[in-house]
Amino acid sequence: MLQRYDARNADLRYWVNGVLRHRDEPGISPFDSVVQGGDAVWEGLRLYHGRIFALDAHLARLRRSAAALGFAAVPSDADITAAITETLRANDMSDGVHLRLTLTRGVKITSGMDPRLNQAGCTLIVLAEHKAPVYDTTGLKLATSSVRRPARTCSTRRSTTTT
Repeated sequence: MLQRYDARNADLRYWVNGVLRHRDEPGISPFDSVVQGGDAVWEGLRLYHGRIFALDAHLARLRRSAAALGFAAVPSDADITAAITETLRANDMSDGVHLRLTLTRGVKITSGMDPRLNQAGCTLIVLAEHKAPVYDTTGLKLATSSVRRPARTCSTRRSTTTT
């Protein structure tokens, strides 16, 4: 296993929609889309010497992912950055930290898979942990698939006409 537990994480505080909670305190509604059906997008970020590596690029990718899934009322970059800052301050973190940003479609008015049941807007979760990188700095090997995804203009429906 590449990841190890760090005892400094025993009393972490995490952020859920404006509330900092102790790691042992539940904070996600059972009606949230992430609980109901895993409906969320996420980004993993690293904090080095008080700065988050490529924060703008990560937030842009998070926003594109949320838009691709049709999430409504996505928090602004400024609001997400403020949540990250508050979480890091609450945990007295400045280096060697992994952050997990999770953005769910939000809390549903009743359980079910239909996204129209989400009327409260997104849920933002910020989890920061003292955690060393799991990959060394010599780089990773990349394999690229030669199979291409069909263009959006292509239909996946097949004609079933008979003569």
